[in-house]
This record gives sequence, C-alpha cells and structure tokens, in this order.
Amino acid sequence: MDAAGFDADHPYDNAFLLMKTMQAEINELRSQLHAETQQRTKEVAECKREIVDLQSRLSQQYAEQSMQHQTVSCALTNETALRGKSIEKLRQEVAMAIQRSEEVESLKALQATQFGKLATELKAAKRDRQAADQDLDERLRTEVSTRTQQCEKIIDDLANQKAVAEANVALDREKMDYLTQNVQLAGELLTTGSYDHIGQEMLVSSTSLMGTPSTTATQGGFRRFGASSGTVIPSAAATQ
Repeated sequence: MDAAGFDADHPYDNAFLLMKTMQAEINELRSQLHAETQQRTKEVAECKREIVDLQSRLSQQYAEQSMQHQTVSCALTNETALRGKSIEKLRQEVAMAIQRSEEVESLKALQATQFGKLATELKAAKRDRQAADQDLDERLRTEVSTRTQQCEKIIDDLANQKAVAEANVALDREKMDYLTQNVQLAGELLTTGSYDHIGQEMLVSSTSLMGTPSTTATQGGFRRFGASSGTVIPSAAATQ
C-alpha cells in the first residue's frame, strides 16, 4: 500500500511514518553520538595523557632551562665583571699610552733640537779640523822636505866619512908596513952593527915615515894634514 492509499485509509499514517523515521534517525544519532562520545572520551584521555606528559616534559625542560639560565647568568655576570676589569685596565693603558705619546713628542722635539745643535757644532768642528789638517799637511810637507834635504846631506856626509875612513885605513896600513920594515932594519943593525948591505931602496927616513906638521899631500881629492896623527879630512872641510 502506497502513501496515497495510506493517507486515504488513516489520517495519522504520515505522522506515524514521520515519527518512525525520526525515531530511526534519533537512534542512529544516538548510536553516532555514543560512538562519538566514546571516541571523544578516548581522545580526551589521550589528550590528558599527552597533556600530563607535556606538562612533565615542560617541567623538566623548565628546570633544565632554569639551571642553564642560572649557569649562563652566573657566567655572564662573571664575564661582565671580568670584561669590566679588562676595560678599566685597557682605559688605564690607553691613558698611559696617550701620556707616554705626549712625553715621546716632547722628547722628539728636544732630540731634534739637540740634533740640530750637534749638527751645527759638528759642521764647525769639521771646518776647524779641515783647517787644522790643511795646516798640518803644509807643515808636514815642509818638514818632510827639510828632513829629505837633511837626509841627503847626511848621506853625502856619510859617503865622505866613509871615503875618509877608507883613506885613513890605507894610510895606517902603509905606515904599519913602513914601521915593520924599520923595525926589521933596526934589528939587523943591532945584530950586524952596520946596514951597508941593505939596499938604499929599503931605507925610509923618519921624516918620510912620520911626516911633518907642515907637510900636506893630496890623495883622491882629499887633503891630508898632520901626517904624524894619521888623520885625513876632505878638501872641502879643510877649505872651510
């Protein structure tokens, strides 16, 4: 029987059908609600467990972070104090460096002044020394020239003295030879009592042997005075 016939038969069939449909939908909704409620209860329980776990982790993380924060805070405080001391020390060093730089600048200025004064004095001393050296060189050249002339004169005098000495030695040897012959002749005279057998060429008078103070003889450019003393002097010295 369709709906039209049903409506024709009973006036509450549509309402009943509607109520039945609504009852089925309500039952379905109740079952869905129950299932949804169980699922939500399960999800809520899981959420609670996750919340508890997260709270536990959060508490642990908070404790760790607090400890780390405290450690970092202490380290930061110590580092700040240390850096503050370092900065203060650095400021003192900078101030000292600035003071020393000012002292260095004053010393540089003083040193430049002293160097300028020393340079001026050095130039003056150099000029004086050069003048003294030139004067000394001139005197040395004069002295060397004088000494050279004196040495040449001494060399000439030595040559003359050598010649005189050689002439005196030759004269002394000649006299010694004459003296030896005279001694031999005197010995023979004492032995034989006569010297008739002796040749006239072997007789040498005492005058020819000893000479006289007034006798002069020229020998090799030299003039001999005082034969009795056996001294020979140069002609130039005798002339003077």
